[in-house]
Amino acid sequence: MIETSFFSSLIGFFIVLTPLIFIHELGHYLAAIRSGVKVESFSIGFGPELLGYTDKRNTRWKFSLLPLGGYVKMKGELISNEDLKNEDNDSFLKASLKNRALIIFSGPLANLLLGLFLITSVFYFNGKYESPPIINTVLSNQPAEMAGLKPGDLIKKINQKVIKNFNDIKMIVEKNPNTSLSFLIERKSVVFTENIIPKDYFNDIYKQNVGRIGVTALPGELQKLYFHEAVFVGLKQYYTMTVGWFYGLKLLITGNVEKKDIAGPIGIAKMSGTVLEKGIIELFIFMAVMSINLGLINLLPIPVLDGGHLCFYIYEAVFRRPLSTLVQNVLLKFGLIFLVSLMILVIAFDLGF
Repeated sequence: MIETSFFSSLIGFFIVLTPLIFIHELGHYLAAIRSGVKVESFSIGFGPELLGYTDKRNTRWKFSLLPLGGYVKMKGELISNEDLKNEDNDSFLKASLKNRALIIFSGPLANLLLGLFLITSVFYFNGKYESPPIINTVLSNQPAEMAGLKPGDLIKKINQKVIKNFNDIKMIVEKNPNTSLSFLIERKSVVFTENIIPKDYFNDIYKQNVGRIGVTALPGELQKLYFHEAVFVGLKQYYTMTVGWFYGLKLLITGNVEKKDIAGPIGIAKMSGTVLEKGIIELFIFMAVMSINLGLINLLPIPVLDGGHLCFYIYEAVFRRPLSTLVQNVLLKFGLIFLVSLMILVIAFDLGF
């Protein structure tokens, strides 16, 4: 297998991340404009400006040298609370607490909505691969073989639940290790019932026991979906992705994740190059995953991130006064040190250290 080239990785990295950063910052921008706050600059990337223009609102839109993020600079957001009285009404800190929270929250929200839009669009325009609830092969010395199941058997129900596709079988079996399940089976127009107890199997990915009965599915068939079906399937997949992200966060916090499962900028660039070579569908799916991840990461209660600022506003709402500028600055510095340290660590993992 040929390794993804450096050029493909670099191009894929920009194709994937640039729209996600733009949408994130656009969420902040639109909420700021709606709240009457002046936006002084909208930048994709950090550092010196490479190119840009100034619009009729006197906002400078620009691309900057280091494309590892972006920012929206609002009027007065960097001043201290003590200097607030001298600011104009279109200053960020002059906005109401509700509007400031909305401005900050709108960035991650934009990414979460983009992720949902992308994954739903994939299902609507491309369809969904589904395997019928028919057994393809039966593995030796497994519960299905011991119960007498054979290739070609159609699984109609499990514990009275109607089975529509092979994934329904997988989901029920995985959730019920060491539990007797009643299978309603059709074989050559003959319908009968078999009780099968899924075998206990430890899943290395989810770090928990799941059920297995030892059968495989037929190759999936591409099914076209109506719009409402695509939305429903998209929401289900979106929920699965979100739950998976939280589960991954739990593993990371508890230290139960391996270094190879953590991807930093280099790892993301390699994955971006790989999906770029596979085609537009894989690219959109990957962008959806990355957009959801970006939205959720930014909502973490870490100073510097949007979630950290939202915590400041929660404090202000509860105690009816903002956290002191000194405390905020100290927390922001610690947050920045933490994120930079984390970035160095994941880059080290990417490089194989």
